Amino acid sequence: MLGGIVVTFVSKTFIDPKTNWSTAWRNLMLSVGGCEIGRDCSFETLINLSHQVFGVLSATGSIVIVSLIASLMTFRMTEVNLINCLMGCAPSGMSLMTLMAEEDSRADMNFVVVAQTLRFTCVIISVLFLAMHMLDETATAVALEQVDGLHWIVLVQLVWLGSFLGKKFHLPTKQLLGPILVAAIFSTFIQPFESAPKLLMAVVQLNIGLYIGTKLEKNRLLALRSTLPNLLFCNAAMIATSVGMAIFLSQTYGFSLITAFLAMAPGGIAEMCLAGLSMGADVPQIQLFRLLFLNFTLPFAINWYFKENEKR
Repeated sequence: MLGGIVVTFVSKTFIDPKTNWSTAWRNLMLSVGGCEIGRDCSFETLINLSHQVFGVLSATGSIVIVSLIASLMTFRMTEVNLINCLMGCAPSGMSLMTLMAEEDSRADMNFVVVAQTLRFTCVIISVLFLAMHMLDETATAVALEQVDGLHWIVLVQLVWLGSFLGKKFHLPTKQLLGPILVAAIFSTFIQPFESAPKLLMAVVQLNIGLYIGTKLEKNRLLALRSTLPNLLFCNAAMIATSVGMAIFLSQTYGFSLITAFLAMAPGGIAEMCLAGLSMGADVPQIQLFRLLFLNFTLPFAINWYFKENEKR
């Protein structure tokens, strides 16, 4: 994703100012990625999380509160409006927030993309460094079973159904949340399906990055330099909170510190899960719960808050 952002931004800035990427193609890739995220849901996942839901919700809520405080500080100390601060500092997926910013005329796509890209980069670098060098280096090795289910080509039907239902029920960021929900229900209550090929998922992330990169504008980015210290503080605060919550989850539920930290880190689910697997940590189910919780609550909360303010 970061590679795609860099390529199209460089092309638009130094080669061809008219560099663009298909919105329809980006939407399709988001839907495919949503189905792949939702497929990890199962009865076993639900049972495990039912015993851990209080701790995970408490830890996730703490990170959200820290991001809200950082957003308000950025709003008070800079000229950036509140909705941009909230979307830029939100500890959910970069794809979700940039998609929300694009759909909301009150948001500045440039600020949200820059803020979320900075958060994404800081989290990836710091999380891997902390996990490998500063936290305990022992994690319970987990052999994730290969799901023997329907062929991954079932994604075609689920992508279409999820996108249709997301539009039908007016879900925020319908191209992503609709497929996540449909794939999760299908995998849990009907039949699981195989994971999509790694190459396909790489293409998904690349295409999303290519699209996001075309929305960045050099002149408007330079105008955002004054907000950089606030954004760095926001990232540092969320990472520090993640470490604290990791210690809490580790002591409460017996996770290794690495597992708990990677599970709660405010980074992308794919990157955190891959890092966890390479260290023998079982992070997918908590990351999935955190992602679903944030993806379904933050968009609704932001939309509700600003709509209520407009009524007044």
